[in-house]
Amino acid sequence: MPFTRKGMLAFFVACITLSTWALSDAIQNSAVASELTIDQSFHVATINESSSFFVAHKSMTYLDVLHPSSPLTSSIPLDRNNSRLWISNELRNDGFSTIPLVLNIDRLNINDLQIYLLDGNARIIKSYRYQAGKGDFSLKKPFSAIRLSFSLTPQENVRLVIGVYDDGLRYFPISLWEKQAIQQYDETLLILLGIVMGMLTVLTGYFLLSYLYQRTPARFWLAVTNFVLFALLFMAQGGLATWPSLTNASEITFAVLISLGFVTLAKVTHSLFSPIPLVLRLLTFALPIGMAIAAVATSAYDATRILFAASPFIAAYHIALAFIFKDKQNIASSRLFAFAWVFVFMLYAVFVKIAFDDVFYTAPIVMIILTLLTLSLLCIGFAVELKEQNASRLQLSESEATISSLHHFYDLFRNSSEGLYTSTLDGELKTVNPAMCALFGYTDEAKMLAQVKNTKQFYANAEDRDVLVGELLHSGQVAAREIKGMRANGSAFWFSISCQVRENDSGSFLYGSIIDVTEKKQSDSSLQFMATHDSLTGVYNRRQFETTLTARLSENSPIPPCVLYLDLDRFKIVNDTSGHKAGDALIKDIAHLLEKSLPNEAMLARITGDEFGVIFENQPEEQAYLQATTLLNAVQAYRFSWENRIFSLGVSIGMVVCTDPDASAEQYICMADAACYYAKDQGRNQIHKYSKDDESMLRYQNELDWVNSIQSALSEDRFLLYYQPLRPLSRPNDGHYYEVLLRMKETDGRIVEPAAFLPTAERFEMNVKIDKWVIVNTFSWLNEHPEHLAELKRCSINLNCHSLADRDFKLFVLNAFERYNIPYDKICFEMIESVAIIKMEYTIDFMRTFNRLGCSFALDDFGRGFASYGYLKHLPVDIVKIDGTFIKDMRADPVDVAMVSSIKDVAKALGMQTVGEFVESDATMTQLGNMGIDFAQGYGVAEPALLDDFKPL
Repeated sequence: MPFTRKGMLAFFVACITLSTWALSDAIQNSAVASELTIDQSFHVATINESSSFFVAHKSMTYLDVLHPSSPLTSSIPLDRNNSRLWISNELRNDGFSTIPLVLNIDRLNINDLQIYLLDGNARIIKSYRYQAGKGDFSLKKPFSAIRLSFSLTPQENVRLVIGVYDDGLRYFPISLWEKQAIQQYDETLLILLGIVMGMLTVLTGYFLLSYLYQRTPARFWLAVTNFVLFALLFMAQGGLATWPSLTNASEITFAVLISLGFVTLAKVTHSLFSPIPLVLRLLTFALPIGMAIAAVATSAYDATRILFAASPFIAAYHIALAFIFKDKQNIASSRLFAFAWVFVFMLYAVFVKIAFDDVFYTAPIVMIILTLLTLSLLCIGFAVELKEQNASRLQLSESEATISSLHHFYDLFRNSSEGLYTSTLDGELKTVNPAMCALFGYTDEAKMLAQVKNTKQFYANAEDRDVLVGELLHSGQVAAREIKGMRANGSAFWFSISCQVRENDSGSFLYGSIIDVTEKKQSDSSLQFMATHDSLTGVYNRRQFETTLTARLSENSPIPPCVLYLDLDRFKIVNDTSGHKAGDALIKDIAHLLEKSLPNEAMLARITGDEFGVIFENQPEEQAYLQATTLLNAVQAYRFSWENRIFSLGVSIGMVVCTDPDASAEQYICMADAACYYAKDQGRNQIHKYSKDDESMLRYQNELDWVNSIQSALSEDRFLLYYQPLRPLSRPNDGHYYEVLLRMKETDGRIVEPAAFLPTAERFEMNVKIDKWVIVNTFSWLNEHPEHLAELKRCSINLNCHSLADRDFKLFVLNAFERYNIPYDKICFEMIESVAIIKMEYTIDFMRTFNRLGCSFALDDFGRGFASYGYLKHLPVDIVKIDGTFIKDMRADPVDVAMVSSIKDVAKALGMQTVGEFVESDATMTQLGNMGIDFAQGYGVAEPALLDDFKPL
């Protein structure tokens, strides 16, 4: 047990022992029959010490007690309600002169008091009767006591008989004074009591006034405590005699005041020791309130016993709380509080002796009470002062920390790279930082504050600020709102603003931060354009075409949309004879030609390669057919010139009217594609309208057949994993490098190449399920072959655009890694260059997630159809797989060699590895190795084979 707990226990035991001793010692009174001798040296004596005590029925008189004709006991049981205590004492003056005497009783709450002074023949010399509550206005004020004056002549012998009938304490000190001595005592007592009550009044006023100034609860409750002590002292010294009819209510009043004192001290304890739990706090109130209720509900005698018995235990409970929940940073406060209760216990012992024993109020006793009371109140007051000083020090420390933080935040405000400002809601600019000045083109803060009359000057459109303030007042804050702004020189730019409204004593203010996002906005606009437009021609791409058609179908217009599907005839001749550059130029010219030939409300998109799509809305079928004829004639009349060669073209057009409410946009595009295919099959350069009854439906039906086959293969697990190795060209083979490929096994056992079913899967968005199947089965196979996994250096898995755009796909892949315990650095994800660029946002998010975990990424078919180099540096790619069209003929085509070399140089500069695809001979492999290509893949290295039959190179 710690020392503090031992000390607390010892103190607690000592206090209880002291209280028990005082109470028990006071109760054990013995009556010794003797006489009291008085002479000229007499000053004061206690009658109780030399008196005889008798208990008789309350109907008996003093004569019955002094000269009983029968025993005092009766058959009727005597209790406090039907008996009277008689006190008898013989007084004898042994002096040589008459001595004036005064009998003094300090208790006023006696139901019936009879005093008789008798001569030797038991005749009454003098008598006095007092009854509490009967209104005896003859008592001396302000501090009253029951007194009887008489004189003893020399050698006179008298008997003093006192009868006490009361339901409370009947044994109390009765003092006999020499008249002059009691007058001196009264003067001294009046001075001392004046000092005590003056001190209590001063303390009450001090704590109350200091509470009004400092507003600390402890001071208020100390003021109330001092007032309660004032009232208790006033009562203890006979103050109720001022209202004689109330003297019989002393016990109840004492019980209420003492309980109130404990309640107020409980509030002081709570203020000093804040960690005290709520339950224990409630107990500090419940104990004194319960004591008061018990005292009021019982007899006066039992009420007195309850008060004196319960008070030390309540006080000890307060001390225990102080020790248990002491403030470790302010131990002195706890110690002073404990000392205060030590003095309270001493004071308690004095009052116990006065109430139950032969001790009465004398000047020394009053001095002891004054000293103990003063020390107790001073200790509690100093404990409160120490608590407040400690709180002030903590508050000062917090203030200093706050000031330090303010300096820190001011430095941040000054040195922040973001533009920070404060304004009123009306737009009056209050503060700016240097970054804000630089952002809007001002030389310093003072100049900006002087020239900007209203923050509306920040906005290119002043209404933007009104909208911003309206949203602020509604939601309280705005985050990362991009708005077009205006600099001091009139130039426009884009900024991102975050702001909130705060209240202070001066009103409502807007606190904002601004950053320049002009470059980001331009980049976003470019990426957004790339996401919806074809990079070569500038017209819409297939993705936007599908999105727009879906929106038009959902409008349920009375005139259904009409879709055209255009496929250029003889385009391959231009590509084969004049090269891809000529083909790209032709596609751009055709796109511009079609765009000029269409009305403004029509939408033109490049679907793929040499295929275009057109959406007509709010145009009748006949008008759409005429527009299709216009397009056919325009292309037919167009002549393409390249390097002194002239090419004529044609176009096959499929047309479908979107009248089926159950068909999707994808299905309508397939229908138009089927009609186009039929037009091309019927001799090209013509228009064919889709109809469910014509033969063009066969192609669409074939697509649906593939959809069913794919679904069956997924549900029946009829896909197969193949692999094709990669051979390192710049170093010895140090492990397994291969790409995972996919095959479908038909029900008849025939193996189907992916080129037959993957386009359909992508068109009908089934390829996400296929990618998941590939990942799960690849990871499962690797997990089941730990020796192979240990030798594995890189396993490449292809992903498509729909998987990258699927929000759940990333979580699915992460779970697969954890489920099958596959090291991240052994897996490489491949994606086609065109898909990576079109789905740029999703691609980059996916790549960054798995790059951080250790996966690598390869860009497949690099160099085909897009401005590849411009995007290569923006993608976190580790490997570039050069498109096979540049590899397979490079030995005969120096342009292909130059393209391969160029791609290799850019990749090396960016720290990326390179892979040559479609390597079909050792000679090509040797040439690629000499050029610095890192890996070769193709039939010249190894043909694809079942993964279950894996054989290392």
